[in-house]
Amino acid sequence: MTHEKQIKTIKKKIEFEIGFLNDQIKKRNDTREALKYCPIEKYQEKQSELDTCHNGVNNQYMYLCGVLATACELEVISKDEYSKLRNQTFHATFNWKE
Repeated sequence: MTHEKQIKTIKKKIEFEIGFLNDQIKKRNDTREALKYCPIEKYQEKQSELDTCHNGVNNQYMYLCGVLATACELEVISKDEYSKLRNQTFHATFNWKE
């Protein structure tokens, strides 16, 4: 596999993982919003769903950080690009504003 093909493959993988993280974040946020308006009888069930969503987001974030770190170590992405993507995903994951 040529270096150019490796770069293209890794960048597609990073795009996919960021997209999946965004899907997980949306699901978490939707579940969080649903929890606000659920009847008291369903609260424990909805809280359990929210906890599961939080775990999914955290797991995906950590996996993505590993993919980014590996890509940077292999010099497939630059350190600047690594920092930018890492900060972007951190802020999205933990609802921080820059």
